[in-house]
Amino acid sequence: EPTSIPDNIPSYGPIFYYIGTAFGTLADWKRKHEEIQADSFSFKYKKKSLLYLRKSINLLETDKKHSQLLLCAYTNYANALDSCCRVIESLRIYRKAIQSCPNFGMALGNYGMALQFYANTVNDSGHRSELHCFAYQAIKSALASHDPNLHEAARKSFAKVLSEYDATGQKKLLEAPIVFKSYPMGIDEELAYRKWCLENHLFLNPLNDVMELESAFAHDPLVIASYIEKISDKPNEKENEVEAPKYFSMLNQLKEEYIYARFLLFEGTECTQEMHYADKNVRITLSSYDYVKYSIRIEQIKSAFKILFSIIDQVAFAINSYWNLSIKERNASAENVFKNKSYPKDNVALLALYWSYNEFSDNFYESESGSERDLKTLRNALEHKFVKIHEYPDDRKLVIENDDFYHISEDDLKKYVLRLLEISREFIMEFTYAIGIEESKYKTKNIVTVPLRLADFDDEWKI
Repeated sequence: EPTSIPDNIPSYGPIFYYIGTAFGTLADWKRKHEEIQADSFSFKYKKKSLLYLRKSINLLETDKKHSQLLLCAYTNYANALDSCCRVIESLRIYRKAIQSCPNFGMALGNYGMALQFYANTVNDSGHRSELHCFAYQAIKSALASHDPNLHEAARKSFAKVLSEYDATGQKKLLEAPIVFKSYPMGIDEELAYRKWCLENHLFLNPLNDVMELESAFAHDPLVIASYIEKISDKPNEKENEVEAPKYFSMLNQLKEEYIYARFLLFEGTECTQEMHYADKNVRITLSSYDYVKYSIRIEQIKSAFKILFSIIDQVAFAINSYWNLSIKERNASAENVFKNKSYPKDNVALLALYWSYNEFSDNFYESESGSERDLKTLRNALEHKFVKIHEYPDDRKLVIENDDFYHISEDDLKKYVLRLLEISREFIMEFTYAIGIEESKYKTKNIVTVPLRLADFDDEWKI
């Protein structure tokens, strides 16, 4: 067990890369050759793979001598995420590799494979078709790249996927240039806002997970596509009192809270940094000379963080309700839902959320905490304690100091909120797709249904 290797020496980055890759290979072998459950050796090896590949990336990003190995580390880490069904997060990492080297065949091909998986998960037929086109063209580009780093086994795997696509008789359609109509994105601040969301891949739109940035992707079309409400065939039963399905309303609230938090971060970081009129004549005591920042703008960023973290608990609450986990209302927190023995891991979208929540753990693997553990620490501090936001870099660990404050720089706070935007987006989207996957099971059960159309809430009503 390589736990004794220091994780703060840049030259050790390659060592962690090979260790992480080896554990990933071992996890895949175990999964393919033995019938084992999620809490078995395969599960532990996946955790080790994720852990050491992350350590490798953290070190290789500071060591320019290993730029080629960093591309491999990005790709293998994204592969490991994809094997946990965290396709949205894996696409984020593939994009980093491809942006660094557009002709890196291994990243391109695996990016295409992830898009294929994603296309089969989303609940909108139009998005599904477009994602398949992006997947086909990415895999084809990988094979045409003549990259010497493209492994022969990967080349054969990519070629097999292309041949399967070709067998559908849609080769001409898949090969055609992907052209989207240009849509207006507003002017001035609205234009800046939509460009910022698009470039940071923050729209609740699966097409905003691809490399390309199109104005057609700059909106939030995510909805629950279908839902079957059970009605009893016995007269005078309470079940016959049909109400509007609650999960549509839950998603409405999740989306609006996410979009508000997204806007708060944009306004607090990207707009003109002038004093807000509401801050006038608010007496603030200069109690110390440690460059602490106080303003409504800072409170916007902090509020965005708190709203986004709450979304994770709300998604967990909705999962408990939809999948009947029978956790009592006051106990239906994310911690209790995702660690519940009855949590359904046979749904790939729910499995993605299970793995995602694991990253908030104090003990992701043995003494190692999850990659997002600091987010949980900061949430607790912002909600229940005191945090000083400093104007300049602050290298202190996120722990309470002797002055009973946590300390963090404004730049680090911004990074944390942006990361939480990415994670909460993943939670909302995967929850929506999980419902779609579950509802699709009813199609094979010969259930008689009556379709009812729900009207959209017009933009003009949002006042």
